[in-house]
Amino acid sequence: MLNVYMNDILNELTYELVNLKWNRMSNKKYGRKSLNVAETPDDEPERYYFIAGLVRDWSMRAHNGYKQSLVISKPTSIPKHQRAIELANKFMDIYDPSFSYTSIQFSRCMLTPKHTDKNNVGNSIIVGIGSYEGGSLDIYDGDEITAVDIHHKPYRFNANTTHHKTGDFTGDRITITFYSVRDFT
Repeated sequence: MLNVYMNDILNELTYELVNLKWNRMSNKKYGRKSLNVAETPDDEPERYYFIAGLVRDWSMRAHNGYKQSLVISKPTSIPKHQRAIELANKFMDIYDPSFSYTSIQFSRCMLTPKHTDKNNVGNSIIVGIGSYEGGSLDIYDGDEITAVDIHHKPYRFNANTTHHKTGDFTGDRITITFYSVRDFT
């Protein structure tokens, strides 16, 4: 259960992210295979995301020995993202000050198919904000699916080992996911 102060932070974060000028993404293809939905309707809302903190640098360059390494994401330093990042960190400092994370993914209207986050390590915490209906986090346990309501309700799970997907939704669904990315170096 969130206290009034945490809800105020989420409301301010909602305002910040709803009014943010997000960088446009294609409705059809995303860089990550797990974000490609087979049949995407033409009338589907635009999808957006950015990651603050550490991300994987997959570049094949001599300076990193042609290996993947972790780098600070470009959106982390973009001024328009600073307030959202600050509010998200403030929220987590109050919600669970002992939770350790390297990265925060901000997503808007993302509809992901069943997947695991193979490069994450440990638990993740996700919370939904915005004006939407549906949009559960669907957690798989074998053939059984549990729909978890994450709207203003943070949920902790191991996204690396637990298959999950986004439940159907209407409206403007924004999620904030706190997680740690695995370092292979």
